Amino acid sequence: MPKTIGITGGIGSGKSIVSRILQLMGYPVYSSDQRAKEIMQEDQPLIADLKKLFGEEAYQDSNLNRPYIAAQIFRDDSKRTAMNELVHPAVRADFQNWVKQQKSPVVFQESALLFETGSYKLFDGVILVSAPEEVRMKRVKERDQLSDQQVQARFNAQMPEEEKMKLTDLVIQNDGNHLLVPQILNLLKRM
Repeated sequence: MPKTIGITGGIGSGKSIVSRILQLMGYPVYSSDQRAKEIMQEDQPLIADLKKLFGEEAYQDSNLNRPYIAAQIFRDDSKRTAMNELVHPAVRADFQNWVKQQKSPVVFQESALLFETGSYKLFDGVILVSAPEEVRMKRVKERDQLSDQQVQARFNAQMPEEEKMKLTDLVIQNDGNHLLVPQILNLLKRM
């Protein structure tokens, strides 16, 4: 089995750019967010459970109603928790199947909530992509066309970065002042 390394960080930290760089270097990277979206479109028992949780409005024309669900989970912690309890096991099982198909000695999983869910303990190592909150706020507002309040709600739904820093010493600074590739190469040597 390959060594598994998690890639995590707060919303807007730059997890995806670090993942893309690793892919360009030839490493397999599993995107939890992308696969979760696909699984929520394909897995009929999961779709039924999500409709029970959020109502029929969770899907429009057989497509996941992401704005509706986002509004629900960022307003109601219990719904976010319930959704995570449905989706995360399905993604975890999908990741494990994906790992078995890989030929590389090291594979990566990009996931925003590794520390929040406790699943960071299942990896051989976890890279935290870090950026100052004001940088992350600007990135998310521009990327997702959200208000300050909507972005702040997403920040509040995640573990504070200071707490995440206590759980790993593999940190990449993505603040716009540090080059990413040298940091990634240094972490690969350490692993």
